[in-house]
Amino acid sequence: MNRTNASPTPAAAEVAERVSMREIFWYFLKLGWLAFGGPVGQIGLMHLQVVERQKWIGEEEFVRALNFCHVLPGPEALQLAIYIGYKKRGYLAGALAGFLFILPGFITLTALAWIYVHYGETPQVLGVLWGFRPVGLALLLAALVRISRAALKGVFPVVLAVAAFVAFFFGQLPFLVVLLGCGLCFIGWRRLVPIATALALLLPGRADAAESAWRRVFDISSFFLKVGLFSFGGAYAVLPYIREGAVASYGWISDREMIDALALGETTPGPLISIGIFVGYLAGHGRGVPWIGATAATFWLFLPSFVFVLGAAPHMDWLTSRPGVKEFLKGVTSGVVGLMFSISIPLAKVAFMPRGQIDWITVVLGLAAFTAL
Repeated sequence: MNRTNASPTPAAAEVAERVSMREIFWYFLKLGWLAFGGPVGQIGLMHLQVVERQKWIGEEEFVRALNFCHVLPGPEALQLAIYIGYKKRGYLAGALAGFLFILPGFITLTALAWIYVHYGETPQVLGVLWGFRPVGLALLLAALVRISRAALKGVFPVVLAVAAFVAFFFGQLPFLVVLLGCGLCFIGWRRLVPIATALALLLPGRADAAESAWRRVFDISSFFLKVGLFSFGGAYAVLPYIREGAVASYGWISDREMIDALALGETTPGPLISIGIFVGYLAGHGRGVPWIGATAATFWLFLPSFVFVLGAAPHMDWLTSRPGVKEFLKGVTSGVVGLMFSISIPLAKVAFMPRGQIDWITVVLGLAAFTAL
């Protein structure tokens, strides 16, 4: 934002003085435990508190901040929490607000991952997961429908979505190549060469059967840093990349564990992309370091959000006004539709064909959940 906007008015300064670090601590810790229902519900809770009730910021600035978060990779609700903390008390408060927002999700997902690893094959847990899987898939498909309606307006976005699906599902092209290629279709191919060169360092690696525990932690860290850097379009949009790396490339988890992570992630507070914590725990468990794996995944997955918001907040208005940014995101969102559809196919096989044949009860559960959504 420009220097004029950054300077608070007397009224704003009075409000800023009333917001203590203690208030920020308790509010965002409470919000973290109540942050169910995806970004819409989480952002709605923040609007109710910081705009309507406490008037920490005004309506206009809240909307501008939300637009700013939309153009950044990463979960919008987390980034908005970081921005509000930063706006009221500076960088430390921004970092604290973001940390408290994701802390409850870390606690619940690591606890669920521990139960999953130690008791996941018991009849009781298997029964719960059997019912959760079709519901998790229904949530994914409902998100796919919502994004499709918003993104596929016109012939070219539809063609781009179909091309992304074919390239990723049949052509086996890497996720990042497809995603960034779709964005480049909207802003011009002259920028392809430097980005394609950078991709050589960003594609998922391959697992080494004899890797050490610390090599596994390094792989978890580097992979989830890439996820955090390229999570455009929300958590559902980056699920194909998580599957590409964690299932197909590294082999840390199976498709069944992937859909279980999705289903359990829907039941816990915090951003849905926090399923990376669950995946990190399972990946670390494969080398005897589950808690370190979960912690590494959490740190590197969310670090880009903190860096982007705290680093770019002073330039918020300039960033959101750039036409190239908007066009790139249009292309990315179109490609996301095809990528999301591609991941729905293997996950549907796990949810609806758990024993190799169609389980009609799970089909009915999935259809009922999808209809309700």
